[in-house]
Amino acid sequence: MNNAVSIKVNGREYGGWKSVKIDIGIDQLTRAFALEVTDTFPGNSDFHRLRNGELVQLFIGEDLVCTGYITVVDVSYDGKNVRVQVQGKSKTVDLVECCPVAKYGMASSGGEKSWKGVVVGKDGAKTEVPPAGIQTTSWKGIRTSEIMASLAAPYGIAVHASNELGDKLMNHTVVPGETVHKSINRLITKDNLVVTDDEAGDLVIVDVGDAGDCADSLELGKNILTGKASFDATKLFSRYVVLGQHSGTDTDFGWTASEDKGIADSGFVTRPRLLVIKDQGQSAKMTCGKRADFERRYREAQYQSATYTVQGWRQSDGGLWKVNSMVQILDKLLGIKDNLLITKLTFSLSTQGMTTVLTVVPVDGYRRESISSTGKKSDEKGNAWVGVVK
Repeated sequence: MNNAVSIKVNGREYGGWKSVKIDIGIDQLTRAFALEVTDTFPGNSDFHRLRNGELVQLFIGEDLVCTGYITVVDVSYDGKNVRVQVQGKSKTVDLVECCPVAKYGMASSGGEKSWKGVVVGKDGAKTEVPPAGIQTTSWKGIRTSEIMASLAAPYGIAVHASNELGDKLMNHTVVPGETVHKSINRLITKDNLVVTDDEAGDLVIVDVGDAGDCADSLELGKNILTGKASFDATKLFSRYVVLGQHSGTDTDFGWTASEDKGIADSGFVTRPRLLVIKDQGQSAKMTCGKRADFERRYREAQYQSATYTVQGWRQSDGGLWKVNSMVQILDKLLGIKDNLLITKLTFSLSTQGMTTVLTVVPVDGYRRESISSTGKKSDEKGNAWVGVVK
């Protein structure tokens, strides 16, 4: 199986990298890579001629992994060797670092036309979302996905959705000075959506686990090289309260409109620990309740997260390990025997060879709705302080 890492820049391919690091995760909007090569002085290649801002595609063998821009070219040399490190990020880096452009125009002469003619591949399972009809910084009664597409389009980035996610009607106004990423985060928080980038450098509204099941399991004593879990409870609380408000009407006014509240209790924490979150923008009692429940489930999933290192970048069927896929974990040492969600992975090449580091969490922490078999949103345990002498 071909695992050679190469990048294509201006129609030319660069390979032969001595060290590689590629980071991908569903909690981050931008995948990133760092490649390094040491060449004999004065060198017979043009690695040092690569420049930041150039369009780049990164491949592992024939698999496209990242489409974006070179962000850093670090060149150093001595009397014998030239060392070049090239760093790059997905196209979505502009959404993380830049602000919405509708009100101020595009500063770059390239803008949304930069990627015209660049082959990025297609995924038939995803549907491209059209932007809202008018480029603006304020929307009313527009689908969430269309607002996101409008924010991303000026930077040459498309928005894709699977399973008709992100179709909730929203009112949304850009806050002056906020980045596109922060504006999108305020949108997706309302509906507990998960948004990440894909190998083509575009945004994808994903349903958790829709990358399918892994061909291989992770098993202690078989293919796990290292494993670790922190079990950090500092961000866990016994009660999560989300407060919000919405515009009043003739029949819905006063405190009923100004005091939306959602509560979710946790069975993870037995002593009283309260977290109150202020919801932004237009809210509702149902929205606050879902947000509180999602906050609880997400934090509890992070508490149960684990990180594993395996040899190689591919599974036994030849496919690369993928984020947002489900993998069976058999780990007696950490006490895990479950089908978990891969939320982050890092492909590395060093003197130790090729390895993949995978972070896994319980999938319920990312679902839009709780799937408790009892239908309850929490496991209440009553008052733990009853009988304690004050």
